[in-house]
Amino acid sequence: MFQLCALHLRKSCIVSPTTRPLPGLQGSVNDIAIANLTYKRGHYVAMKEAEETKMQTGDLLRGKTVVVTGAATGIGQAFALGCAAQGAQVVAADMHDASQTVAAIEQAGGKALAVRVDVADNDSTQAMAAAALAKFGRIDGLINNAAYFREVKLTPFEELDPGEWERIFAVNVKGIWQCCKAVMPAMRKQNSGSIINISSVVAVAGQPGYLHYVATKGAVLAMSKGLAKECGAHQVRVNTIAPGFVITDATKNRPVEWQQSFLKARAISREQRPDDLVGTGMYLLSDLSAFVSGQTIVVDGGHIMY
Repeated sequence: MFQLCALHLRKSCIVSPTTRPLPGLQGSVNDIAIANLTYKRGHYVAMKEAEETKMQTGDLLRGKTVVVTGAATGIGQAFALGCAAQGAQVVAADMHDASQTVAAIEQAGGKALAVRVDVADNDSTQAMAAAALAKFGRIDGLINNAAYFREVKLTPFEELDPGEWERIFAVNVKGIWQCCKAVMPAMRKQNSGSIINISSVVAVAGQPGYLHYVATKGAVLAMSKGLAKECGAHQVRVNTIAPGFVITDATKNRPVEWQQSFLKARAISREQRPDDLVGTGMYLLSDLSAFVSGQTIVVDGGHIMY
């Protein structure tokens, strides 16, 4: 079994949660992931006083290259680390500096590349795909995680700013289309690939005060089904993950009442963290889901059930 150096981190000032492993990545198939990376302010951090120790990792994604957008922090960073733990070469794409994500992967023995990307810009997404191919020679997976949400404020729909409406659609909808366009030539050439589009539970359940955001995430559900039908001829699968309310930098300042409403509605009544999504992502990227396409998996602790 291939080994990576997992990081055991010390002397970090964490209130909650403290060091925690990525769930769903243990067992006979994938053994132990890049575990015990310290989780802080919505993302995993590798600190300078890290003590390295050998730990076995899984091989669900061995030999594959996965592009993750919005990979600098939060959910995207958790996905990037999870992919590396399963043997993938990772392209950590973000508008902001993703070097911390890449450093954590490389310090654990994995391979990664940081790329600056604005998913709303076609030239930028094309450059992202080109950089991935230049570095790793192939693109096997894409997690469309980048989204416009941090700046979104609770606003009655009649008072929404048209400019903000256009911006959120440019990132959350057009951005996914452009990223899919960018990677599809490589996947078509390989006759294989897996695309995961990140939607939201609000697209399934609705949510007052965020109509523009809800509308974009509903569009992601529909786009994924259309893409699955169109890309299937080339053995490219397209699926959707719809997270619940996840505690990250982008959500930590949301109204407490809103956060509590999600918590109380869950069958598993605890806060949802980025790493709660990783196991589902690894399943959809891997050959375990080779005959799964056009599906939406809600990962929210049992809030929405159907």
